[in-house]
Amino acid sequence: MICESCKLKLSILIMATAAFFVCLWSAHAVAGETEPASDRLLHEVGFFVGYGKGNINEGSYEPILLVIRLGYDMRRIFPILSRHNGTLSLYIEPKINPVISPENDIEFGIGVGVKYMYHCTERLAAYIFGSVGPHYVTVVTRDQANGFIFSDTIGCGVSWFLNEKSAINLEYRWRHISNADLKMPNNGIDTHIGMIGYSMFF
Repeated sequence: MICESCKLKLSILIMATAAFFVCLWSAHAVAGETEPASDRLLHEVGFFVGYGKGNINEGSYEPILLVIRLGYDMRRIFPILSRHNGTLSLYIEPKINPVISPENDIEFGIGVGVKYMYHCTERLAAYIFGSVGPHYVTVVTRDQANGFIFSDTIGCGVSWFLNEKSAINLEYRWRHISNADLKMPNNGIDTHIGMIGYSMFF
């Protein structure tokens, strides 16, 4: 017999997977638009799902990440970047993350960051990124006061381009959340995160 906690965790994983495929379908719908690329505000629209694991006094801290990435190509501001093969972009990432351990909690917030992507081959690209932003967490732990916090994230990834305008992404993230001593305790929570995503480029 499956315990109630396991059932809930399984349900969250199923919902996260379903949300990913809904976003994947939505991205294909966006791909059908005929608006010229030069008229678009966004350079990238990506949808990601992932799993994270960290340690707190109460046990393993495990969020399921549901993330949207909206990227803006910095070549529009700095045309000199067009001379380089890489792409530097500014992005925002709204997210809502169910937490499945040690208790059932929630995180939500938005990150603002910079991403640099470089094409290694026609289909394969590697990238690095970093972001910061305000978040809200409900976890109750002796390590970190809940409520308003800041999330600092750095990471790297690879994109496999299915065609010129779409790619599957795999990435690793390291994240630190804390509240800049606005409330105690403030030891922070560090989390290692694996992500898979789908991006449309314009």
